[in-house]
Amino acid sequence: MSSSSLPPDRRRWRFTIHRRDFATRAYARTTGITELTEARSRRLELALNTPAKLTWSLDGRSPSAPFVEELQTEVLAWRYDETLGQEVLMFRGIVTQSEDVISEQTHTVNFTALDYLAILNRRYLTTAAAAGVAFAQVDQDDIVASLLSTARTIAATGGHSFSPGAWLALVAANVNPDGTARAAKSGQLRDRTYLGQQSIGEAITALAAVINGFDLDVQPAADTDGQDYLRLFYPSQGLSRTDVVLAYGSSVSSLTRSANSVDYGNYWRVIGDNGGTAGAPQLYADAWNADSNDVGRIPVGLWQSVANESDVKVAATLQQKASGDLAVGGMLVPSYSLSLRPDWFRPGAPAMGDTVPLEIRSGRLDVSTTVRVLGISYAISDDAAEDVELTVGRPALDLSALFRRTRQDVDALARR
Repeated sequence: MSSSSLPPDRRRWRFTIHRRDFATRAYARTTGITELTEARSRRLELALNTPAKLTWSLDGRSPSAPFVEELQTEVLAWRYDETLGQEVLMFRGIVTQSEDVISEQTHTVNFTALDYLAILNRRYLTTAAAAGVAFAQVDQDDIVASLLSTARTIAATGGHSFSPGAWLALVAANVNPDGTARAAKSGQLRDRTYLGQQSIGEAITALAAVINGFDLDVQPAADTDGQDYLRLFYPSQGLSRTDVVLAYGSSVSSLTRSANSVDYGNYWRVIGDNGGTAGAPQLYADAWNADSNDVGRIPVGLWQSVANESDVKVAATLQQKASGDLAVGGMLVPSYSLSLRPDWFRPGAPAMGDTVPLEIRSGRLDVSTTVRVLGISYAISDDAAEDVELTVGRPALDLSALFRRTRQDVDALARR
């Protein structure tokens, strides 16, 4: 994307390094160390219901390189928005990985930073109680808030406190599909039991994936509020809109379309926890759709898939999970990676989770459908301009359990 429309003293993107602060608030203005003006090969990857990732490279001999310390520093990515006339904080994350590549001529360091949703995946319940941490008929919003509170104050199984090291500047926020504050709870009451060594982040994303669950992300707000927000979008993230059209040859300059049968299952069987009683029957739930056996109309046959949900002890809850997996995996829907025309994209148009029209006319493809935005990637050039890619339609294989879809017959796929 061209940066010619920016003010003369502005660049589209700017990266800054900050020390981690283990207090209740960590404002960017008080934790800043330096700006990474020499960062290269910068890329920000955002995806629905999954941690955000920032990668970049740096000359290992540059003056700013010593300030980037694994686990001890955060990186903030800022994007100038000419509509607002100011920078917008797009990402905040901990430097989690580094790779030094040294030769006689060069010393290059490749860095990766992940947001605080990823950090939740590394927080585990430490309860020793056989009954675990149990919730009976508790709103899913309250379950997430309780799990997040535990993650911020985690202690060893014997009671040893890790405060302030366990602190995360992250609080739960209930929001509507457009991101505005949601006053009412979801109204979805759940029964859940989480045993020791359960990943808190994985427990939250699994809870999100059931029928009538929610979408989630982390909104960075270290610049204004000194903390980030784990946003719970109910019933889902994004709006259905027609003011933005993704069309090959105009807004879309190039694309890749993928359809993968590994993503597809028209029969799902899910195993739960039978309580560990010897001889007790297996706790299971299964769900299927008409595609599994309607060979006269839809000749695809049976495609089975299975899942293991060891934290579920209630049969009705397990059935919700099986139905949720079927709602996701019961459709063979292609995914598209779209490279957008320079200067066309503006953040929020479309936004993550939005459902928008897609038009493709090329060879065997005659596509006129609606798709959901599942990922947004910014490839940032050395002059701080950007190329934007959208992932729409079917999610990638390793994210397939995290998304929901409106029911469609497989024969509706055609060559969309």
